[in-house]
Amino acid sequence: EMTRSMLCAVGLFLGLLIAPGARAYPTGKVVELTEANFDAEVAKGPTLIDVYADWCGHCRQLAPVWEQLAKELEGEVYVAKINGPKCRSLQQRLHVKAYPSILYLRDGETRLYDGGARTLDHLSTYARTGWKGTKPFPFYMAPNNVFGRSVGWVYRIPSAAHEVYKDLKKGGFSDVSIIFTALAVPVAAGMFAIFMADVWVVRTTRAQGLAARRRVEA
Repeated sequence: EMTRSMLCAVGLFLGLLIAPGARAYPTGKVVELTEANFDAEVAKGPTLIDVYADWCGHCRQLAPVWEQLAKELEGEVYVAKINGPKCRSLQQRLHVKAYPSILYLRDGETRLYDGGARTLDHLSTYARTGWKGTKPFPFYMAPNNVFGRSVGWVYRIPSAAHEVYKDLKKGGFSDVSIIFTALAVPVAAGMFAIFMADVWVVRTTRAQGLAARRRVEA
């Protein structure tokens, strides 16, 4: 029984040692990014992203090249894509204003591909070494650093609010009741904050008064 327990303990210890080293590698397939998985996916390693639109002719021309690029960079660089019109908040976070836009994210920095040709050779070279010759975005514009992830929550507020609205409508709530609830929540929170501040001020004033009386009596 003791031997079995020791073996289990050793196995658990080895598992803990191996687990941190186990990491995902680019599989050779294009990853579809959305607001829900963006931060987790780009944190895995260097990622080349195509922001596209279904109606964009140049985007459709790039699509097969992008699939080939994912296979070419298997094990080296993640190749991903974002449907801009369907992920508006993510597109704004990436500061994308045209389709297609190709971005390279690595080590908390973001770079815009401006190599011109969108061929397999040009894109693979850029993903491997060419990115070093491109100036990164200012830190406050990069979506993949601490500041950018924090700002990402701000961009997601409108879409999150829209999802809540749709769920409430499905639940049978009218627009009037939804608006009333939306207004009531911050008002109630504000009143509670005022109440707590008032209690704190009153208690502090009383404590200071008692302390002053004790000093006078002493």
